[in-house]
Amino acid sequence: MYIWDKKFDEKDYIYGKSPNAYVKEVFNRETADAEKILILAEGEGRNAVYLAGLGYKVTTFDLSKVGIEKQLKLASEAGVEIDARYGDVTEANLVADNSFDYTINVFGHVLTEDKPGMFNNLVRPLVNHGHSYFEFYAKDQVNFGTGGPKDVNMLYDVDEIKDYLSDLPVKVHRLEKVEVERYEGSKHNGVGSVIQGHIEKVED
Repeated sequence: MYIWDKKFDEKDYIYGKSPNAYVKEVFNRETADAEKILILAEGEGRNAVYLAGLGYKVTTFDLSKVGIEKQLKLASEAGVEIDARYGDVTEANLVADNSFDYTINVFGHVLTEDKPGMFNNLVRPLVNHGHSYFEFYAKDQVNFGTGGPKDVNMLYDVDEIKDYLSDLPVKVHRLEKVEVERYEGSKHNGVGSVIQGHIEKVED
């Protein structure tokens, strides 16, 4: 069984049903424009369902079939629709280029060698001047013990992310490490060290 299938295979939503605080901060009003959002490594669906409730057309990708089932269940409970797909968020050509207004990745931690592919999938699917938002645990999160991987290679630092973005057509609006409080289910609890980003695809 895939490791995330095993983690998600319980009745409770291990990261809760409420959206991530950074996502809620950025997307805080309804849209009437049916804008399209791609969410990578969405897990159990908390952010997808929140955004669908605001009127966005949401597509998710995750490698956990159990997580996808829980996404669809949560969407049904909330009376919204999401397009939940199975797929590796680090692989090339995950989705078509220039097809989403926004992309999001919240705590999508992958191995170092897979990170360039994941960032590529945050940028390439965006329309020109589309925006991407992400929140990841920073490398010093291992000292906090309030959530996230124990393997430092699956965590991030600002300079590392700058390197991944340097080959992509983006304008960086925000990329910084901050300490935040996160109370998300049973897995993220307390003060932690995260990197928050906001980038824009710019091909002009």
